[in-house]
Amino acid sequence: MHESRLIGGVRGALVAIGAALGVTVLGAGEASADGPVQLRTRLGDVCLDAPSDSWLTPVVINPCNGANNQRWNVTGDGRLENAAFPGKCITPQEDNWTVRLVACWNSQRWTIQPDGRITAYMGPCLTVRGGPAPGTLVSTRFCNGSPEQGWDSVP
Repeated sequence: MHESRLIGGVRGALVAIGAALGVTVLGAGEASADGPVQLRTRLGDVCLDAPSDSWLTPVVINPCNGANNQRWNVTGDGRLENAAFPGKCITPQEDNWTVRLVACWNSQRWTIQPDGRITAYMGPCLTVRGGPAPGTLVSTRFCNGSPEQGWDSVP
């Protein structure tokens, strides 16, 4: 009898700890910002840039200039909405070569990690596909900690 109560008490404690950790992990996925931010790559003074709201035009990096096409609202549900094109958010394309702007209701959700990685659901990272040259494409890649996957949020 004493052993059953002990096991029941341990089981209850583990359930409580698991529930607390589960709430913490779920809450960590939500990103928010006070306003639009520039997402500057750690490759240099170049920022995530949406040159057009056409789904045919890929998102690239360009020298940071503070223009609205380089400013992003991080929504409460983790979408990256472009300030110049309200209602348009970034999402990877099926070919995995680019990310593009699409209607936010149909876009990817992202998490800005404390180490500067921006991860999509199931883990791929927002990645610059080369060096810091203007017009370099951005896509998603397996997270490997490379400088091409590091970003800073700049007000």
